[in-house]
Formats: sequence, C-alpha cells, structure tokens
Amino acid sequence: MDTVTRKSLLYRTGIGGTGAYAATHVVGCSHGCRFPCYAFLMMQRFGKVTTYEEWCRPRLVTNALQLAQKELPRLRDKARYVHLSFATDAFMYQHPEVIALTLQLMCLINSYDIPVHTLTKGVIPEEALQLSHHNQFGITLVSVDEDFRTRYEPGTAPYPERIAGLRRAHDLGFHCFVNIEPYPPPNIWQQDVLRVLEAVDFVDEIRLGQLNYNDTVKQYPGWRAFYRQTGVTARDWCAAQGIGYSGISAADVPRPHRKASDPGDLFSA
Repeated sequence: MDTVTRKSLLYRTGIGGTGAYAATHVVGCSHGCRFPCYAFLMMQRFGKVTTYEEWCRPRLVTNALQLAQKELPRLRDKARYVHLSFATDAFMYQHPEVIALTLQLMCLINSYDIPVHTLTKGVIPEEALQLSHHNQFGITLVSVDEDFRTRYEPGTAPYPERIAGLRRAHDLGFHCFVNIEPYPPPNIWQQDVLRVLEAVDFVDEIRLGQLNYNDTVKQYPGWRAFYRQTGVTARDWCAAQGIGYSGISAADVPRPHRKASDPGDLFSA
C-alpha cells in the first residue's frame, strides 16, 4: 500500500456538537461506492485525489501516530470524542494494515481518556471490542440486498458480516448506531426501509439521510414526498422500538445538493 505524510491529523468537526473531533488517517477507500461517494467528491474537489481509480487505492498516513501523540495532549480537556473517520473507512474491508493503524490510534486516543466513535462498511474487529467501553461503534447500512451492495458498494463487507460485527459490539455493551445514508429512492433501488430497520433492531441509535449529488434522485416523481414518508416510517418505527432516531423527518427534507463546510465532514464511510 502506498503512503502519504501529513502536517496535522486531528481536527474539530462541525458534526456532532461541541467537543467533536475527527481524524483522517488514510487517504482514499477501496470500497469504491458509486452513489457517488461524497468523500471522494470532496477529496477530489480539494485536490487530495484526482480520479476514482486513485481514490480506490488507499494510502496510509505514515506519521498518523506521531501526529496524534503530538496533538492529543492539547485535546485532553477539549475533545468529547474523536470520530474515525468521515473521509475514509476505519475498518476498511480486507485491508488489515488500515485496521491495524485504526486500532493503534484508538488505543492512543483512549489513553488520554477520550472516547472514539467509528463508522464502517467493513467488519468491526474483535480487537476493537477489547478497548474502552466509552467507545461507540457504527455501520453504514442502506440496504440488505446483496445485489445492491455488489452494484453500488462493490468493495464493502457483505451485509450479514457487517451486521454481525455490530451485534457483537452491542452484546458486549457498547453503544451502537447505524447510518442509513445515503438512502436511495425507488428509481435507483426498489426496497422497503422496514427491512433495513428490522435487520438492526438491536442498536441504540439510527440516523437516516437521503442520497445527494445524484441527479437521478430528482427524476423520481415526488422524491421529496418519498423521503418525507420514509423519514416518518423510520422515526415512528424507532420510537416503537425505543431506539434513538435522527435525520429526515416529516418537516425536514434536505435539499438534493448540500454545501460542504469541510471535506472531512461526512456521515457515511
């Protein structure tokens, strides 16, 4: 795997409220999601990568640990948690070198009594579940149809493996969440959101978001109404299950294109 170096690692993020920090310890992602991938679009816009093919060849930040050791002492009383990661995948599927670096960073961050939140389309490794129970684990899950995954998320972990890893974290007492984002409209993929919700009925929190940066969304008649109804369905289902819910609601449907304030501020892996 190719490598890069950076001048800084940890940054304050506008997502997650006061004291939320994040880090990007890998440039690129082999998952190759074709929604399109918001992280790829932003990294391309800011000149970090040039092509989709380059994006799919991840590069480790070789000085990530050294940067973290330098920056963490200043964040001990500032950081409520560190998110890994908005612009890559912390547990990138079939990339043990990425997972190893993530685990090292988690250990280091936890040593400063700072929790880590991870989000993945890979499989949460057993080693991560031996760390601080203040950590939180999440997966992105927008379908349970393997045909959809093969077409739109070709390099990711199969859904049953992804869900099983999160369930293991839940069974060990970790706070677990699911990002159902970017959720596709019916003209991209026909499915019932309840099937996705029911597959993760054990989690603590579910976040639902629409598909952006894809003009096909607006070609679906009544796409705004579709997202409103999907939000209502998810919100009511979560309320009945005692699961926290955030995201699309009946009164709040995001615009089909949103402006990013930071290339790292992303909800999906």
